[in-house]
Amino acid sequence: MWKRLLILFVGVIAMVLLFNSVIMPWYVKHTDTAKVPSVVGLNFLDAKKKIEAVGLEVKQGDIRYDENKPIGEIIDQNPPADQIVKYGRRIYLTVCGGEQLVEVPALHGRSLRDAKFTLEQRGLQVGETVRKNSNDVKEESVISQIIQPGSKVKRSTKIDLIISDGMIKGDLIVPDLIGKKLEDAKKLIADKKLKLGKINYQTNNDLPPGQIVDQYPKKDKTANENTAVDLFVSRKKKVETEEKPAVDNTPNDKKVPDADNGTDTKKEEKKTDKKTGDKEITAPKNDPDTKKKEVEKKKGVEPKKDDKKDDKKTTDTKKKVDKPKDGNQ
Repeated sequence: MWKRLLILFVGVIAMVLLFNSVIMPWYVKHTDTAKVPSVVGLNFLDAKKKIEAVGLEVKQGDIRYDENKPIGEIIDQNPPADQIVKYGRRIYLTVCGGEQLVEVPALHGRSLRDAKFTLEQRGLQVGETVRKNSNDVKEESVISQIIQPGSKVKRSTKIDLIISDGMIKGDLIVPDLIGKKLEDAKKLIADKKLKLGKINYQTNNDLPPGQIVDQYPKKDKTANENTAVDLFVSRKKKVETEEKPAVDNTPNDKKVPDADNGTDTKKEEKKTDKKTGDKEITAPKNDPDTKKKEVEKKKGVEPKKDDKKDDKKTTDTKKKVDKPKDGNQ
């Protein structure tokens, strides 16, 4: 009896200790609430310390670019300040990334208009332009740029450009090649002590193939000896043709009649020998001799007569005709 009471008493004491030391602290930790502090305007490290001090967690959220605020400053927070949340709640912070930088594009070889459009798309601007003669870059196109491609710069930065002012002045005049045939243009280029550059073909069904539609340098431009002249030549668009089936043009009056009833047979197949081109007309199915004769007649060969067979047919016919006459007499 006393042993049972002692065991029960010890068990109750153990349960009380377990509740106070384990269960109660866990319950209090997950049911307590905290007030979210205001951290907007602080740098990230100070904001993190202030939030963790009240039993909340910190998580960096988005990065927002703002040239008017220093890098690392807290711009926004979620949940907002003064909101009551559970103990251990995660607070998301939006951090300032400073002024956003953009990458300078490569502009070499582009026209001035295209270069300006490309820069404006990235928030950049065309700065000063210096003109220079060039045999390698077309007129009004970018020879080089002051800030190298791939560099990171602030928005609204001005990019200075060197623009081609055309070919280097020389003693030769570029001839007018537009409208000429390719071979004639080649000869004229050689006669003017220039050299043939790239030949570019353009599809144009309105012009004969091999005709010059454009050139660079343009006509009447000055050039030095052996300056390359690029040509743009017309060509036709390839049109795929489908092979049409042969049409039977044989007149109806030349079709072979049926040997039995004198009417036209079903549509006869017209066969053409691919090697000789001779046409063969199929005779009625029930008369092989007629078929053979028609083929020979079509080829211009006189059909052979079987004398014995013809004599036999004539004799048999004569007998059939004479026999009834004898009977009547």
